[in-house]
Amino acid sequence: MEDKISIILPIFNVGPHLRGGIDSLINQTIGNENLEIIMVDDCSTDESGKIIDEYDEKYDCCKAIHLEKNTGAANGPRNRGIEECSGDYIMFLDPDDRYTLDACEVLYNAVTKYDADMAFGRFRRIYTYGETIQKSYSPYLDDLKSAYPDEIFETANPLNVPDYVWDHILEHALYGKKIQGKYERNSPVDVIHVKSIKEEPDLLKMAPSVWSKIFKRELIMDKNIRYQPFVSGDDLAFTLETLLKADGIVYLNNFMCYDYYVRDLPDDKSITNNVNVRFLSDLMDSYIYARQCTERFSKDIQTISVNPHLIYWMHTWKNSPFTKSENKLLLSKVEKLKRIHKSDLKTKMLLSSMTTAIESAIKIHKE
Repeated sequence: MEDKISIILPIFNVGPHLRGGIDSLINQTIGNENLEIIMVDDCSTDESGKIIDEYDEKYDCCKAIHLEKNTGAANGPRNRGIEECSGDYIMFLDPDDRYTLDACEVLYNAVTKYDADMAFGRFRRIYTYGETIQKSYSPYLDDLKSAYPDEIFETANPLNVPDYVWDHILEHALYGKKIQGKYERNSPVDVIHVKSIKEEPDLLKMAPSVWSKIFKRELIMDKNIRYQPFVSGDDLAFTLETLLKADGIVYLNNFMCYDYYVRDLPDDKSITNNVNVRFLSDLMDSYIYARQCTERFSKDIQTISVNPHLIYWMHTWKNSPFTKSENKLLLSKVEKLKRIHKSDLKTKMLLSSMTTAIESAIKIHKE
């Protein structure tokens, strides 16, 4: 193999889970001699820094970087990793998760076979303490039963509502109608290959998971794509930009490349499951950024880039107690998105319901 894959890990206080994440790279079937594992520590206060130094010393493929100042989110370490990497292809791993052992090999083979700018697969959402495994959402019919005969995957239900409510109400509200593109919707699809996202806008409906994807280095460097300075939503912005700017996209509908762990015990806390006003404020800023990125694209693409995320935002806001001033800040962000996103009636209705709910919360809230 002439090419090398750089895999970037943003690290902050993930000591208990870190070794498992790095080991899932060391043991890749493609061979770790073909990998450049860049571990960027964002001033951890636990043993994370010491652990990555151990791997740096033990393996030629590992490189430990210690930031001098905490950046407060994954976007800082990820951008530093991009600047430091030398691979022909770039991937990302959240260090408390795992790549499946053939992830790099299968994704690399796909992206090179079609000479595409990026390729991606499915992921398992594993609820560690509930012993539940969900398959990531796909707008295409799959044949995972044949691909993984010994596994049982529950349907993706990210809001954790009753399955009937999800299947018959919320899924349609989140993702809208299926947009007929180059590929059929009435039978299982294995591989989707398009030259441009315009051929298959439905690809935008899937979770913006940067860690389920492999990117050609030139796409990120030549198009100057970097993570935006959001505590939350930086992955959405990055993934959207790559999909909009990619010259060739490959999607493997029946391949699980990543195990995403949902840990809900008190000791398993991360930035993304500590919901505060900045979390939701930055999420809305990422939606605004996403909408601005799609300005010259079709109404379908403009709508898909935002709609699937709005109900999640609303659900998270309603379950988080905020002060009157915090609600005013969030209301201002929603209003900004309303002003620039005028292409779809359903979006207007969703945003209007959000502003009405927040306005009501402001009126009844006591400081």
